[in-house]
Amino acid sequence: MDRFKILLRGRTNVVLGQLKQEIGQATGLRRLERRGIVQEMRGFSQTARLHRMAAMEQAEQD
Repeated sequence: MDRFKILLRGRTNVVLGQLKQEIGQATGLRRLERRGIVQEMRGFSQTARLHRMAAMEQAEQD
């Protein structure tokens, strides 16, 4: 998968997760809030994967 797609998907998941958390807190829906946390963590893991891929490519070039 292209790096830009991974970055975009990761950032989108982070933002949508934060949005779900805020809506869940405002409305008192704890299930929505928890789903937001999960989606945000998924986004963070996707961006971390991107950074690991870049570090591995950098190490291979050196």
